[in-house]
Amino acid sequence: MLRFLTAGESHGPALTCIIEGLPAGIRIDMREIDAELARRQRVPGRGERMKIEQDTVAILSGLRGGLTLGSPLTMQIVNRDHVNWAETMHPHLPASGAKVTCPRPGHADYPGMVKYGFDDARNVLERASARETAMRTAIGAVARQALRPKGISIYGRVAELGPLRLGTEEFTEEVYKRARDHQLSEDAHKARAAEELLAACRAEGVSVGGVIEVAAFHLPIGLGSYVHADKRLDGLIAGALMSIPAVRGIEIGEAFSQARHAPGAPGDSLRYDVEKGIHYVGNTNAGLAGGMSTGQPLRVRCAVKPIPTLAPSRTVDLATLSEAAPVRERSDVTAVFAAVVVAEAVLAWVLLCALVES
Repeated sequence: MLRFLTAGESHGPALTCIIEGLPAGIRIDMREIDAELARRQRVPGRGERMKIEQDTVAILSGLRGGLTLGSPLTMQIVNRDHVNWAETMHPHLPASGAKVTCPRPGHADYPGMVKYGFDDARNVLERASARETAMRTAIGAVARQALRPKGISIYGRVAELGPLRLGTEEFTEEVYKRARDHQLSEDAHKARAAEELLAACRAEGVSVGGVIEVAAFHLPIGLGSYVHADKRLDGLIAGALMSIPAVRGIEIGEAFSQARHAPGAPGDSLRYDVEKGIHYVGNTNAGLAGGMSTGQPLRVRCAVKPIPTLAPSRTVDLATLSEAAPVRERSDVTAVFAAVVVAEAVLAWVLLCALVES
């Protein structure tokens, strides 16, 4: 059984993970993990935090000579910003600094405080922070390398940024490959509009959401299960992608447009010819049917909300019970572009688990 556990706070000394169940003999290149971490950092819309961090991974166990040993793989990413928070986040000394008593309504602050009986939202927001996705990006980078010998490739792109449509209607592997070289858009006019929108958000201190797409190519037929509800591949993918902070909705293929279509919406067909054998014509199911992969390109869209830290809102100061402005933690102006990289990593992990367990 493949599984992982991450640990670490946003401004703690480091992020750590243990991956259990990796087969022995998988070649892992740390440079590829670092490259994915850099992709996550160097995206449009980033705030001041990512100017401090230079994420690189250290592998502490489970690897020898570049090959997995079959034992737990331990990875660590040091938080360089911890030096500025060493007293506030000290594990033994009494907590220093003012308590955070004005929870942000769109974050985990208030329900987390109630859940654990905290009077300081710092105890919640440090772990609930999207900083945790740096480690999940590293985990996904390991999964990518494990999938490569099977010929499976994974790509993502931003389809929409707020009111702007940045993507195209094409869903080929080549289109997704090119998107890696154009963070905003291949279309120069769309890219300029996106730059202007992000600049306006930064100037006004607000955030913008969007829609991202993540796709996998060259999957075998039959990953997942139609027998067991908890092993359905569509359910596993949707649950994993929804665990990414700021992702609030999932669409497989064109599910919503199909749902709104008049009666008689077209479906896929199975055909046979001598050259191709039995094959699908059309891909309205986006590579998933009956909880399993069909062998066609798999495509999922994710709705990413604006970052609530920058959303105009009011809260209650839990120390005085008076109305107040929510605490303003340092923030990016959008999570959309970073979410693409994280979503690719999350999908890679789910597909690897399904492959190992198939």
